Amino acid sequence: ERRTQQEDTEELETKAVGISPDGRFLKFDIEIGRGSFKTVYKGLDTDTTVEVAWCELQDRKLSKSERQRFKEEAGMLKGLQHPNIVRFYDSWESTVKGKKCIVLVTELMTSGTLKTFKVMKIKVLRSWCRQILKGLQFLHTRTFFFIHRDLKCDNIFITFFFGSVKIGDLGLATLKRASFAKSVIGTPEFMAPEMYEEKYDESVDVYAFGMCMLEMATSEYPYSECQNAAQIYRRVTSV
Repeated sequence: ERRTQQEDTEELETKAVGISPDGRFLKFDIEIGRGSFKTVYKGLDTDTTVEVAWCELQDRKLSKSERQRFKEEAGMLKGLQHPNIVRFYDSWESTVKGKKCIVLVTELMTSGTLKTFKVMKIKVLRSWCRQILKGLQFLHTRTFFFIHRDLKCDNIFITFFFGSVKIGDLGLATLKRASFAKSVIGTPEFMAPEMYEEKYDESVDVYAFGMCMLEMATSEYPYSECQNAAQIYRRVTSV
């Protein structure tokens, strides 16, 4: 007897440990990634039956205006569709085990990042670099003008099946921007000098891309000879 999609969805809902406010996305108790203030679980888009990434971020005690700013920018991210950009589906505030958090739902990337696959043929390197630049060009030419600000090999994802790469962590970059509005954000090894002065434009993403290209080509982290962020800052700003 053939089961209907609704029956399949209802069965999955019984296995889910979380559900989005609108009921579209399900969270399963399958951890697929963890960072200093985030945990990523496997999820499901019940509209398309496609697996997604359900990312829970520790609430960074945002002010009311910061929350509103994040909400507006996250809303704009939902409309972004490009072959070299990881899809951003939704975000909302939630409470998990008594603790407040922000949930981001994105396209699920399972083949790793450029951080884990750095040794490659020049032909592949050239193709991936071209794709990253296409993704950046797309972001930089939107009507709301999106600057990533934290581009690095850790958040450029690989899709093995298609041999393509996608820029990710757009929602995380947006949240960082909202919660650290008055401070320097980014990863020191990939930050352009002008980011420290907080007067910059989209060219900081191009600088970060150059650092990614350096890491991919040499298999070494930029400024690995420096012991801390202060040393990197001195090295970068003295050029």
